[in-house]
Amino acid sequence: MIPESYFLLLTTLLFSIGIYGIISRKEGVSIIISSEIIVNAAIINFISAANFYSNLNGVSYALITLIMVVFETVVFIALIVVFSRKTGSLSISELGRYKG
Repeated sequence: MIPESYFLLLTTLLFSIGIYGIISRKEGVSIIISSEIIVNAAIINFISAANFYSNLNGVSYALITLIMVVFETVVFIALIVVFSRKTGSLSISELGRYKG
């Protein structure tokens, strides 16, 4: 059986990669991918905790989190499509022009 510390190390690494991706990127699609990496780290953490404690609550939390992320991603992609049609760019830095 794989030790719990390996899962924690993996989720910490994935979380760090996702945060770096959000901070360093300016395109909307890259930000979506980075946020998905962060959520996958949380889901792996839920599943490993459920396995370690022999309790299925972590699996149900992971499933609920996965469903919420799918809906969030769909809405965010729709916003990016509308924004790119208006500006012709996928860069989030251009949102500063649309204040009000």
